Amino acid sequence: MACGPCMGAAGDEPDGGKLQPIAKRSCTDILCCFLFIVFWVGMLLIAAYSILFGNVFRIIYGYDSFGNICSMENEPIEGVELSGMDMTNKSRVFFMDIRDPVRSMEICVSQCPDEMLNTNEEVKDFATETGSRLCRYDIDTSEYPTADQGLDGPCPEVVYESKNIINRCVPVQLEEFVREFIDNVIEALNSAELISKALADVYMARWAILAMCVIALVLAFLMVFLIHIVAQIVVWLIYIISVVGSIAGTVALWITWKMKKDMFEQLPELEQLDAASRNVQAFLIYSICATVFTVILCLVILVMRKRIAFTVELYHQAGKALSAMPLLLIQPVWTFLILAVFFIYVAAVFVFISATGHPTVMNDTGYVTYDPPSPVRHFWWYHAVGFIWTAEFILACHQFVIAASVADWYFTREKKKYSSPILKAIGRLTSYHLGSMVFGAFIILLVKIPRAILLYIQYKLKDSANEVAKCVLKCLSCCLYCLEKFLKYINENAYIIIAIEGGGFCNSARKALIILLSNSLRVAAINCVGDFVLFLGKLTVVALTAVSGLLIMGFQDDPRLIFYAIPVGIGSIFAYIFASCFLSVYEMAVDTLLLCFCEDTRINDGSAEKPYFMDKSLMEFVSKSSKKMNKKKKKSDKEDETDADPAAVRLHESPEKSSPTGDGPRDEVDAPLDPAKEAKEV
Repeated sequence: MACGPCMGAAGDEPDGGKLQPIAKRSCTDILCCFLFIVFWVGMLLIAAYSILFGNVFRIIYGYDSFGNICSMENEPIEGVELSGMDMTNKSRVFFMDIRDPVRSMEICVSQCPDEMLNTNEEVKDFATETGSRLCRYDIDTSEYPTADQGLDGPCPEVVYESKNIINRCVPVQLEEFVREFIDNVIEALNSAELISKALADVYMARWAILAMCVIALVLAFLMVFLIHIVAQIVVWLIYIISVVGSIAGTVALWITWKMKKDMFEQLPELEQLDAASRNVQAFLIYSICATVFTVILCLVILVMRKRIAFTVELYHQAGKALSAMPLLLIQPVWTFLILAVFFIYVAAVFVFISATGHPTVMNDTGYVTYDPPSPVRHFWWYHAVGFIWTAEFILACHQFVIAASVADWYFTREKKKYSSPILKAIGRLTSYHLGSMVFGAFIILLVKIPRAILLYIQYKLKDSANEVAKCVLKCLSCCLYCLEKFLKYINENAYIIIAIEGGGFCNSARKALIILLSNSLRVAAINCVGDFVLFLGKLTVVALTAVSGLLIMGFQDDPRLIFYAIPVGIGSIFAYIFASCFLSVYEMAVDTLLLCFCEDTRINDGSAEKPYFMDKSLMEFVSKSSKKMNKKKKKSDKEDETDADPAAVRLHESPEKSSPTGDGPRDEVDAPLDPAKEAKEV
């Protein structure tokens, strides 16, 4: 395993931000990698302790108030009379009074009651017929009619018709149970009638939502395929489809609102329900918002149309890169699977931690409980920090593999002979730069922990009357959120620099910041257009999915559905997630190409001694733009050029030829790359 301290690799030296691809690498951020390994050793020790001393069957099967685990043979507990019983044939936990499960006596039963039992006589008959005894173990069935009822038994206070949920007997009429016994929850549900109806609509439209998810998945794959195959066409196509999709969605919402409004107005006044009126108002609000959004979208596209040419060429290069490395398109799938496996592992460890502890007799009730020892309770926090840190580390490795593959492709002169890029990137990551990924993930962790603490404090103070404290907490949370986004952006570019140069994280992050600042206008202009195109791709998937959802539910015409907007909104959210997942590869590839392009034009001048690494088509595009720029410039400055000093003329024509970090003059090809000038010409 390879890594190095914050200073980076041994060969890292301050160079004013100069960046050059290297073939020979050294280990980076070893100290960070060592600390990460030590931290993981602690996590593994916690997992081992939890597995050895935790009884997960106690969580799965449950246990009664006497310490007996259901579905198992048990050892006696000292001082507990009914402990150590054989519960092999009793696999369900039953509460004497389910209305107060915390204080209620619990016993193991062989079968949950499948009907409402109102008296002890009925409980006796149920035990005789099924063999499932619902009273305390030492009470014979003949004693059921005269036995006491209550929280502490020996017979149940009330018996509801129940079903087995995770080996617990849970009442079937849970909604009625909630209405009767959990006043605070039911008051919230009663006051939020819309929430209840919306949840009901989600359940009714579950198959339509599933169909929308399938459509979104297909559209996301199709969008990646279109960008991958015809990058030059799809950019314009995305612009057109996004506008048409937004207009179609807006028109569909207005038509739906008009239909709902007409149907509502045709009803007799006595049948005009408040829910139907609110539904009409909701569609009106959605329609107005969609209209405003569509107008803004059209205006933004109109303003940005002049920069589309360079975006097309940039995406053409990204398409070439991904054509040479098609397996990069499924990189998010592998990352998702790794994260899913890691999440399952962490969840399992959390369960085992919960299952630790020795039987303890409660003084007030005499019942047995299993509380984890005091030090073990802190294992949760240690493991939670490890979960966040490792998850960010996995995402950092994901970004590095994409960046390294694309950067290697860009800085390879014989691109047709380029082979095994992904394996090389993974090998480079595991051999040299794991520590740098750990360091980047740790920086994000340092921001996430205070954010989580602030969110917890906000939750605790939500009912507080101190508005000043609430405002301060919200401001701090907002600042930390912005800081996290900024650091993630710097980290992403630092990983690109590490992929190209092979330095340590701190040095690479500094260089990335210098490069971004020295090319701020160029990066801002081109990156904005690139991100905007990707956003339009996501929007296209979302808009087409939403229209499909409206059509599906329109054809179904289910009278039980009240709020169409809720299922459509849920389907659209899933569509955006799918599109974001698959287009994230393109996003990282574009960002990498932008940084490689900026550095290529900064350190090279296109001469025989310093030839460009860029692809010929991109070089031709830049040259054509340069010629157009110079032609217009010479025409406008013709009179000044006649009398001016040649050196001054050169500086006047190309003020950006000097490197922002003092690397000397640059070739004229770089002149049109000033985004302010390029926007006028390209």
